[in-house]
Amino acid sequence: MAKMPKEVQEVFADLTAFKAMATVDKEGKLNVSNIATVMAIDDETVAFADLFGGVTRTMKNLEETKKVAIFGIKPPITLAPPWTAYQLKGTFQGFETSGSLFDQYAKAVKDAVGLDIRAVGTIKVEEVSSQSPLEPGKELA
Repeated sequence: MAKMPKEVQEVFADLTAFKAMATVDKEGKLNVSNIATVMAIDDETVAFADLFGGVTRTMKNLEETKKVAIFGIKPPITLAPPWTAYQLKGTFQGFETSGSLFDQYAKAVKDAVGLDIRAVGTIKVEEVSSQSPLEPGKELA
């Protein structure tokens, strides 16, 4: 597993950063969606809240193929480069519907946007790269 550098974890810990998750089904059909709740929970793992109970294409693809890429960007206020952006690639580990991680996410999402979650998914990070214009594609882990 890859270890995310501190600066990468900070972008994925920031609820104001934009995050998108790309998945693929077993026929190779790609899907990408905004997953604002992606957060680094340690230096090798990210987690996210499932708000819809596994019915979206993203959640179905995760269950089917386990492969995922996640993009996170924290643009400066002016939106002019350089901005901080990273890509993570990894393997979906599964969903949790109870326990301390679930309870932590349920409270955070409820407090932030007033929604109840159905589950928390976890992903083991295998690759980390920069998506910044100053270091495009640079492997970080």
